Amino acid sequence: MRTKNLLSVVLLAVLVFAMASHAGIVAVDGGIEFSYYDPYAASVSLAGIFNNWNMNENPMTLGDDGTWRVVLDLGAGSYEYKFVVNGSQWVADPDNPKTAGDYGNSLLVVDDGGEVAATDTTTAISNTQVNSRVRLEGWYRANYNTQSEDDETPSWRLVRPDHEVFISVVPTVTDQVTGRATLRLYSGEGDMNEISADLYDGRVALEGDLFSVTGFYNEELIQFDEPFELVGHRDLLGTIPEEHIAFGRGTQGLILTTDFWDFDLTGVYTNAYDADVLNDPDEYDNTGTDLIGLRLTRPVGPVALGGTFASWRDDWWIGFQGTNTSPDLDDYLAESGTSSDWFELSNTERFITFDASYPITEQYGITAGYALYNYESLWNMGNYEKVEGDEYGNGAIDVPVGDMEGSIILVELSADPVEPLDLDLEFAKIQIDGMEDGEEFTSASSSHFMAMGTSGWGDLWPVGTLRTYTEVGGGSSELVASVTGPIPELDGTAIEFDGAFELGIFDLGVEYATMSYNAVFTDSMAIWFGEDELDLTATRFGGRARADIMEDRLWVQIAGESRTIEYDPDDDYGTYDTMEAIFSGGYSLNQDWSVLFDVRHMTYKDVPTTTVSDTTSGRGTTYDDESFIAPYVAIVYSPRPNIQFRVGYGVDPLSYMDTPVEGRGNGRERWRSNYMWDNDGTSVLDAEEALSEMKTFGVMALITF
Repeated sequence: MRTKNLLSVVLLAVLVFAMASHAGIVAVDGGIEFSYYDPYAASVSLAGIFNNWNMNENPMTLGDDGTWRVVLDLGAGSYEYKFVVNGSQWVADPDNPKTAGDYGNSLLVVDDGGEVAATDTTTAISNTQVNSRVRLEGWYRANYNTQSEDDETPSWRLVRPDHEVFISVVPTVTDQVTGRATLRLYSGEGDMNEISADLYDGRVALEGDLFSVTGFYNEELIQFDEPFELVGHRDLLGTIPEEHIAFGRGTQGLILTTDFWDFDLTGVYTNAYDADVLNDPDEYDNTGTDLIGLRLTRPVGPVALGGTFASWRDDWWIGFQGTNTSPDLDDYLAESGTSSDWFELSNTERFITFDASYPITEQYGITAGYALYNYESLWNMGNYEKVEGDEYGNGAIDVPVGDMEGSIILVELSADPVEPLDLDLEFAKIQIDGMEDGEEFTSASSSHFMAMGTSGWGDLWPVGTLRTYTEVGGGSSELVASVTGPIPELDGTAIEFDGAFELGIFDLGVEYATMSYNAVFTDSMAIWFGEDELDLTATRFGGRARADIMEDRLWVQIAGESRTIEYDPDDDYGTYDTMEAIFSGGYSLNQDWSVLFDVRHMTYKDVPTTTVSDTTSGRGTTYDDESFIAPYVAIVYSPRPNIQFRVGYGVDPLSYMDTPVEGRGNGRERWRSNYMWDNDGTSVLDAEEALSEMKTFGVMALITF
């Protein structure tokens, strides 16, 4: 989509809508005050059951601030009402989430004391004159940044501004049928008049008596409530706190929930279109990754029993006209004489888990679980294998690549000895049979087994990349699949402790996780490490402390994380340590103005500084420490709750582009990932150094509606 005027028209509509969609109800002297903000309206009146829906009986008065108001003396009871704009447009109260009746009327409840009863947390089904059962919401965001990257020639330049408009249509067809669709418009990277548009997220849901089904696209909707955290519970790279965000972002699929005979069943079937981590961070690839997940639970007396099945399957077409090679396919090509030059690689990871939770007392509980794991990879299809009439087509083949099995035993203890204290201790025993010589593991990201929530097991994946497949998926996809050698036989344990404490103005949290295992390598992999086996340990310690020193005025927080990976023997393979600390806070100067700051300090310990002279052991390497500081500070002007202007220095840690309106905490991580992608051959340390030297001022405007 290319146009000069579309974005301007949309932005004007957003501004008008944002400025003309505020209302409210509040108890005042003389009764209940109804207010509706719309400085562009010619007239506004109030109609409801209190005046027999007569739109002429209670006209509202326009104030200098653009707000229409009227006060009614109402006794205790429930009242349905709407605003009548310009004598013909009936509008539900945008700021009142309570509705009633078939027409989406706003509902006011006045208690015996003449006060407005507290509203629930639901959202009004309509805030627009278009339809009484359609809600429009969204936001507009603009980023203008100027930066200087060269200390020797300190000139500043204005980089391409970013504009985004998100418009969501949220229909409530009935109480059982709801939906949502969000259109995203944003400035392109080419011609200055270029605008791109896409469907950012979507959902349609049916809530039935026997079952409920939801179809979704790019919405974070679901987490399996089970100790192995197979669906959902993902944390963002580059953030210290554990977010445990729900599953759905970067996927599309169906969710089914039902209950029968005291069983609760949740099923999910999805396709992931943005699962890889090796590609352009701005590229949305359909990775061909499917998830089938089922979660079944049932109470048996005081015990809650559960079972989970999850299958992650990758089906990738990979071209072999170029540099891609496979030892398994080389043998197949030599023996079969096939003409195929594209082959489909199928990787499947399966989990079957069983768990039981028992509340020992009201303050203490225990959960135990057992999981079976299986991985299988094979070339299962070729593009010229089957005769279809006079031409060849896709046909099945069976060329094994690698397989392995494993298991996990997990025990979790939870304790709430006193109300503000929340403790959780988890122990896991992990075992993987490993692979034989010649077998391989292939993935576009990391093993789902190693990426599971407990202890960050992916930190201990001990096998380097053998090669990569670059022509993956066909078309213009830039998906890259990495191939690692035979996965070793693993025997390990994991321990994780989480604690949270709230008292007065303080909110404290601590997280400790450690995993260690013995890895026994096959003969072909022993030369990589100089040993037939290795003992590996990964430790993570994180914590946060927040204090709301002055209510609604001043808050400060410090969050820190230390990660250590140790290999034994130390003098053969060394260690890897990182320490990160973020000090942040905010201070409200007055009702409209505030100051925010966020300073990150990152240290990499024992970084190799000389070329490895002995490739089998690492002997001869010297190590050093590298530290980096990345500050961010901003002045914020917010004249209304839905309008914000921010002037800041540094890379914004919330990373506002292509995120929820409140942003994410991984802005610096996204900046580093983009830097490494744009500067081929650079390392994480190069990106950290570039981030610390980055000089940038930015202006952000945000309007929500």
